[in-house]
Amino acid sequence: MANITSPGLGSGLDVNSIVNQLVSVERQPVEQRLDRREADLQARLSGFGVLRSAISGFQDSLAALADTRGFQVRTSQSSDTAVATVSAVNTAAVGDFSLNVTQLAAAHSLVSDTSLPAAQFTATSDIVGTGSLTFNFGTTNYDAGTDTYTPPFAQNPDKGAQTVQITDGSLTGIRDAVNEADIGVAAAIVFDGGNYRLTFTAEDSGAANSLEITVADDDGDDVDSSGLSLLSFNENSNNLLQTQAAQDAQVTLNGIAISSPTNTLKENIEGLTITLLDTGSATLTVSEDTSVISGNIGRFIDQYNNLVSTINDLSSFDPATGRSGILNGDALLRSVDGQFRRILADPVAGLPEDFSTLASIGIIRNAEDGTLTVDSAMLNDAINANPDAVTGLFAAYGTASDSLIKVDASTDSTLGGAYAVNVTQLATQGRLDGSAAAALAISAGVNDTLSLSVDGTAVTVTLAAGSYTAASLAAELQSRINAASEIQDAGLSVTVSENAGVLSLISDSYGSSSSVSISGGTAATDLFGASPAVTAGVDVAGTIDGVAADGSGQVLTATTGNATGLSLMVSGGSVGARGVINFSRGYADQLDTVLTGMLDSDGIFTSVTDSLNNQISSIGDDRDALVRRMDSFEARLRAQYTALDLLVSNLTATSTFLSTQLEALPVIGANYRRRNR
Repeated sequence: MANITSPGLGSGLDVNSIVNQLVSVERQPVEQRLDRREADLQARLSGFGVLRSAISGFQDSLAALADTRGFQVRTSQSSDTAVATVSAVNTAAVGDFSLNVTQLAAAHSLVSDTSLPAAQFTATSDIVGTGSLTFNFGTTNYDAGTDTYTPPFAQNPDKGAQTVQITDGSLTGIRDAVNEADIGVAAAIVFDGGNYRLTFTAEDSGAANSLEITVADDDGDDVDSSGLSLLSFNENSNNLLQTQAAQDAQVTLNGIAISSPTNTLKENIEGLTITLLDTGSATLTVSEDTSVISGNIGRFIDQYNNLVSTINDLSSFDPATGRSGILNGDALLRSVDGQFRRILADPVAGLPEDFSTLASIGIIRNAEDGTLTVDSAMLNDAINANPDAVTGLFAAYGTASDSLIKVDASTDSTLGGAYAVNVTQLATQGRLDGSAAAALAISAGVNDTLSLSVDGTAVTVTLAAGSYTAASLAAELQSRINAASEIQDAGLSVTVSENAGVLSLISDSYGSSSSVSISGGTAATDLFGASPAVTAGVDVAGTIDGVAADGSGQVLTATTGNATGLSLMVSGGSVGARGVINFSRGYADQLDTVLTGMLDSDGIFTSVTDSLNNQISSIGDDRDALVRRMDSFEARLRAQYTALDLLVSNLTATSTFLSTQLEALPVIGANYRRRNR
């Protein structure tokens, strides 16, 4: 920098002002260029943010249309809600159903009998007795009118016997022990005004959930009328009163007689839940809720139009003013707009020709600005005429011409089209069939255990001792196996059936992983004979679109070709040609796939915004470089002006000296003339 502390002192020039102005003139065009570039980049970044927001909003509107459940919404109503109420899911059949309720389901309820002297309790602390109570669930022939119990008791195959140890023999102790055991029986103490009475009520209603209670009384007599035996209710000892018989609901639905263990009918009509409230008649009506479909399509159109308007604004150019949108001419914007237009312009493969475009259901593109408009009447007509086709126009959706085949799943690799299905092998269940009629007497410690494996899960069960019929023995075995924790934890179950006394044990799963085998146990031979037949399950096999598909259980999946990823549930039928699967990838499904790719963390928006942010960051580096260059430029200017200042200062000093000398010349001459005169 300068060698003098006051620039301009020697020259009289305002050096600071001159240098500052020169530096400013040098800096200004560069700063303006950087400012313009940064403003342009920030504007583009903001423009892409606006575009991304509009695309995200549009994608949100696709969710309801990409999900097939949004096209199968049902409304339901009952003509008499005092008799029954009804609710429907998307699989429910549309129509009217005539319901007549003649009997409601009820749970079995028993109470201690105060006609027995030993059961006349005056306090909740009164002692009944100790020992154990074993509760069985099944069908009984007990007649409350005559107080007679006619055997046999048929065990519920889905529920095993439950034993509760009674160590506190008071009314309160027995009640609490039963409730804490959580065995499906609710115990309570009721005061009738004169005595305290113990009640037992099955938690599940239905005739097959009647209670049978057997007692192991610590007083040594299990069938008398004292001690814990006061709570027996079975064919050998009946000391409780029945206050409510276990019974099924009895109804007719469209003239078809139906019996149900509960007052909630769920499986009688697919997709329909009927809650019975009283006896009487009602008409149940199920209809399509087209307002949900049209509302979802309306939101799709609104959000798409918002996206198109955003794109139009960002890419606009006004020739009159010369002003253009933030992203006018941007290649990414053109690419995004082009993808949307191409998807919506192409017909959807796999649909009938008259339902394969948006225009075919009343949605028209405005040629001027690209927005969509809808003819509501035409749309509603299309929904009512062919709801499956409208579903396929938007969602990934498949329908089968065979009622025993359903589209189970698809992947992004599954293309729209019509695919022929041929089944060469139906899936079967693993099973074990006895080689001789089962022994019907089970003795504790003699022939009461069975070790087996179900679908590879090993379990050992113990049967209750007693005399059985073949049907009740099958029910007992089934309930014991299905109640085993190992089986329940693995999500497995079995069915045990009998034919002419011969038992069959069948896994409830299908396919090559389905199997049943016996490894031992004291009851193995008595139950299934010396050489039971074991049959392993097999997977479904066949072709989809003429190409061999993979089978797993009842599911057949295409692994190559246009149908790749298409999975079909084959629930029965015959081998051979099984019709056609029509599969489509609708507009909402296609658009959602494209938009997800755009908006992903590694999508095009991330790369373009990262690039813009990097460029904006580089402008900061350019500004830092400009500051350094201007500092250097200023230093050079100040050095030059300092040298100039010094030079001018020296010249000024010389000039002053000469002027002084010149001014002195006349005086010297005059003095000389006077001396020589």
